Amino acid sequence: MTGWVAQVAPVPTEHGSWWMAWGDGGLLASARSRHEADRRARDAGATRVLRARPGDAPVEPDWTRMPAGFRGRALRACHLIPRGEVITYAELARRAGSPRAARAVGSAMASNPLPVVIPCHRVVRADGVPGDYAAGGAAAKIRMLCVEGALPPGA
Repeated sequence: MTGWVAQVAPVPTEHGSWWMAWGDGGLLASARSRHEADRRARDAGATRVLRARPGDAPVEPDWTRMPAGFRGRALRACHLIPRGEVITYAELARRAGSPRAARAVGSAMASNPLPVVIPCHRVVRADGVPGDYAAGGAAAKIRMLCVEGALPPGA
């Protein structure tokens, strides 16, 4: 079986530098560390991961290598949440075609392979509390929402 090669590089974002991993079809993974980005690229099927120039990453996910089923639909719907806006887990479940699957949305967001690119930090609890964030904890999620203007500074 012939494998494929992924590239990885740090990319500046408004939320700091994130490591992005990609293949020919687009982005595969984002992470705060190179090690984590490499691991996620291998999880997506890459047999080799090469270092690329900083900032060379494409901007769109490789949807062919993203999860299928409800999880994939939830990630696609999340990708469409505009900067500066937040929606609830229940609303994202509705947008993904399963209005009663708010808990499943939480699971999909917790295993998001592309934090920042697929902005799971913009999904909040029904009571308005931001909730947890797998890529840095609740404090990181709140900081990101403040930077984007979705929460007042110091929230």
